Amino acid sequence: MASLMYNNSSISLTSKEFQNEIKLYLANLNYTLSFVQIFIVLFGVFGNILALVVINRKSLRNTSPSVFITYLAIFDSCVLLLHGANLARSGRNPFIHCSLIYLTDLATFCANWILVIITLERCVAASSPFLAKRFCTVDSARRSIYIFLTISIIFFSIKFPFIYDIKQASKTKKCLIRSYFVLILRICQVILFYAIPDLLLLSNLFTIYALCRRTRQFSSACLKDEQKLDMRISDINSSCKQRQLTIMLVTVSLSFYLFTTPAMIVFIREYHPVKHHDINKIKQNIFFSQMSVILLQLNDATNFIFFCFTGQRFRQATGIIHEGRS
Repeated sequence: MASLMYNNSSISLTSKEFQNEIKLYLANLNYTLSFVQIFIVLFGVFGNILALVVINRKSLRNTSPSVFITYLAIFDSCVLLLHGANLARSGRNPFIHCSLIYLTDLATFCANWILVIITLERCVAASSPFLAKRFCTVDSARRSIYIFLTISIIFFSIKFPFIYDIKQASKTKKCLIRSYFVLILRICQVILFYAIPDLLLLSNLFTIYALCRRTRQFSSACLKDEQKLDMRISDINSSCKQRQLTIMLVTVSLSFYLFTTPAMIVFIREYHPVKHHDINKIKQNIFFSQMSVILLQLNDATNFIFFCFTGQRFRQATGIIHEGRS
């Protein structure tokens, strides 16, 4: 009977009945979406592990993009596993809740910004072969990752006790944001986690342009100087691996926009939700809010698909692994 009454745009129910209906809808929605999230976690972790195996094969190893892809897959897996841990969390242990919040924020930040570092590194490599030989090496890639991880861990470790009321966690059984930091944290998370990476990932446009220009230069050089054709072919073959990895990473960067932009819009709108008494509108807002979490998980779970779709060498290495195990 109550469900029929909620089909009307005007609500004549008491506040308690209204809240109970919303709680029931949210509980049912979370229960249904939990199966979807579990599948995404399992599929994403499996894909990232397979990406680690493929990218560290001899044909793709020992390049700076392979180093970045390795750490990207590791942190994407961490984000997915932490989402799974949040789903499986039982009881109200404040230490576990605070730890999951800290680790999820840290892993998400690292995964997003490693993608930014990859993009900027590929932009330099595509625009200047001279700078690429000096800065886009395996050692420089590892060094930049280590420096970034150190700074990130220090930053989040210092920030966490200021933002979250740890002393009250033992009473409330969960980590709560201090009231005067709620707006600041929401704005800063959107800016640091998504807005700035979105802007920096636009450098992919220049990377694509530089790759096309270098390909035309190689082709014209081969036609003008046939005596050096063998050398030109050698140069093209040596850069083929780097170009394939660059295309793979550019595609993953574009997928970042696909999944995070809608989630970011929903996240911003949640701070000032439209106040109305239409139960269907409220349920719709709740549904979109929960779906934004699904989109963010897909961002961490689908990189392997894009690698296979755009990387010829990656597909070949994956096929070799599959044939070797069958």
